[in-house]
Amino acid sequence: MKRSKFAVMLCAALAVVFALCGCVDRNAGNKGTTTSASDTASTVRSTDDTTDDNNGDYEAGKDGIVSSDDNNDIPGTTSGTDMTDGTSDTTGDMPAVSGTSLKDEAAFASSYIDYMALKNTKICWGLGKDRDSQNRPIDAVKAQEKYEYLGGIFLASEGKICLTFDEGYENGYTAAILDTLKEKNVKAIFFVTYDYCKSEPGLVRRMIDEGHIVGNHTWSHPSLPDCTQKDVWAEVTKLHEYVLREFGYEMMLFRFPKGEFSEQTLDDVNGLGYKSLFWSFAYADWDTSVKTDPAEALAKIEASTHSGIYLLHAVSETNAKILGPLLDYWAEQGYSVGTEF
Repeated sequence: MKRSKFAVMLCAALAVVFALCGCVDRNAGNKGTTTSASDTASTVRSTDDTTDDNNGDYEAGKDGIVSSDDNNDIPGTTSGTDMTDGTSDTTGDMPAVSGTSLKDEAAFASSYIDYMALKNTKICWGLGKDRDSQNRPIDAVKAQEKYEYLGGIFLASEGKICLTFDEGYENGYTAAILDTLKEKNVKAIFFVTYDYCKSEPGLVRRMIDEGHIVGNHTWSHPSLPDCTQKDVWAEVTKLHEYVLREFGYEMMLFRFPKGEFSEQTLDDVNGLGYKSLFWSFAYADWDTSVKTDPAEALAKIEASTHSGIYLLHAVSETNAKILGPLLDYWAEQGYSVGTEF
């Protein structure tokens, strides 16, 4: 009897050790499911997670993706915080494990270790000039392969062009863009912030009523890798709940402010039920101080045509002028333009 009891205790102890070593696959356990953006997530990043010690200067890595040169792979932790069940919390804000079964503890330990293995190094999304045989940027192809399991989308499927606009503020051209889209019977995705929703409710309502997709661009447009995990959740969920309350519309697509993300923040957003839409084409149309010649801009975009995600900024007068001819050109080339990717 004593031997039997000792064997059970030994097995239980070994199971805990294996769990703490990450032997249970978190991805197999819960990556295939998502929760509502208003649900509480189950892991918390420490407040020491600030990155970007290079004063905003970025250099392209070997894969062509522009990223910061800091090496903050594993977030800092704090210790000694009491959890609600009386156990010690070495992560500062980590929620208590529910229940007391060995299975619960093993799953919790594996999930947390797997999360901590993700890097919080800031990546500033950008594209090199190299392209494949389908005219797709090589960097977007690589990023799609690398980050798709975390909910990152960088390309569209064959024959599709996903048209997106970022809306940080209104510069008087969104109505004209919506007019052109309506005339050409094309739908687009508009990523909005709280300030935009608050100041331009009529345009947001029109986007929704005319069948476009409205996406989440955060509450206040911060660089998310510089935020604590709780702040990341707040930036996403506050806007989600505001748009749901004010417009009766539930957002499902997300775009990182400035294109700055990390593996951990991708995982955070994915855990809130969102897919993160990046882009495979963009140009400096957001800088309104630079007057881009419409003919040059149109030629530049046409030359880049591929099955991908196109980012245009609605603050650009040039984009409003060339949108009609651009949509005509894409249709002539046989592409399906819209919100599918």
